[in-house]
Amino acid sequence: MRKKIPVTHVRIGMRVVELDVSWLQSPFWRREFTINTQKELQQLQECCKSVVIDVMASTPASLAHFRRRPAAEVKVVEETEEIEQAPEPKEEIPIEKRTGLLAAPELLSRKELQHIESNIAVCVDEIKDVFTRIGEGKLVSCKKLTDAVKRLADDALNDAASLLLLSRLKEKEQSLAEKSVNVCILTIAFAQYLQLDSHKIHVLGLGALLHDVGMLKVPEYLLTHQGPMNKAQKQAIEYHVIEGMSFVGLHDELSSIRELRDIIGSHHERYDGSGYPKGLKGDKIPYLARILGITSTYEAMTRERFYSAAASPTQVLSKMYSWRSKLFDASLVQQFIKALGVYPPGSMVALEDNQVALVTAINPENRARPVIRLLTNELAINDSYSEELNLMLPELAHIKIARTLDESDFTRLAALGS
Repeated sequence: MRKKIPVTHVRIGMRVVELDVSWLQSPFWRREFTINTQKELQQLQECCKSVVIDVMASTPASLAHFRRRPAAEVKVVEETEEIEQAPEPKEEIPIEKRTGLLAAPELLSRKELQHIESNIAVCVDEIKDVFTRIGEGKLVSCKKLTDAVKRLADDALNDAASLLLLSRLKEKEQSLAEKSVNVCILTIAFAQYLQLDSHKIHVLGLGALLHDVGMLKVPEYLLTHQGPMNKAQKQAIEYHVIEGMSFVGLHDELSSIRELRDIIGSHHERYDGSGYPKGLKGDKIPYLARILGITSTYEAMTRERFYSAAASPTQVLSKMYSWRSKLFDASLVQQFIKALGVYPPGSMVALEDNQVALVTAINPENRARPVIRLLTNELAINDSYSEELNLMLPELAHIKIARTLDESDFTRLAALGS
């Protein structure tokens, strides 16, 4: 049985199953959750006015105060009754015509996954070759860049989630080419979700591939620096943006694309004016650069860096939501979170039965019920071809995700296995 109650009546131990606000406005990243701490209770009280609880899944102690209240004070909501909730934006494209992150997930065969993985590897090799030539001061073939963007865009239309997943299952130490391809994949997938036209998607893809090309001019000791940087060191790092725009200017095929310089030159600008190189604010930052600013930040924070451990995708989305209207365009941040879902592809999650799983795809109709892959060995995340489970299927309703896993969980698991 479910009960709709004022949030002031919620107690630790209650199982919350519905809020009166969109999950984008909530600090909780699961559709259903149990209040376990005073902090969680306070967060709940700050974000909404009423909730629906599952009485049978709540602890007896948390329900004790109801016995001392008149029944009329608590409204009972039957399981079949529709619960009032803040409306969320809906895509206007019919389900059967949706592509990319808007489409219903498909469970791909091993052969199909290997094809996508092969395309990623080819793109990485080609971009490595391009970056090597740039580092040697040579002109490069822009056709390799445009061909790579086209291949990745086609794969993203067919299965964006698998492309995102396979791009994340890489070694911790990545080259600039691998990082750039990963940002390109994420950016293209998000641009398609936003339903941008093919020209803008192509330009954004190129911008994503080349956004950090100026880093090739930064001394290696600065790239691997782990402590605080002084002003001169920071300026040397920030100058990579100018170097990137200079690279574009050297190639006629690239310099003729007006938006490309804007994307590369402004992807480190921030909505409140705290970014660089010009300190642009708000809508003064080109729209496509605002998109790349979000995707490149997400990719960097979910990847282990010399000076920072990788954060889980869910942790990063939570941080980015807190930065909306400060560092990033609020509407784009909310769309980005909605595109990737509660558990983005590549997330590691713990189930309520203590099993560990890898999230492989998103369900647009319910982003809290993704497609997962159970891992018999918690650390074997590169086993990308084992059986997948679509949690939207009625027969899998008993499988519940408890929480996402972060770097500390992997360290603990490794210690237990050694």
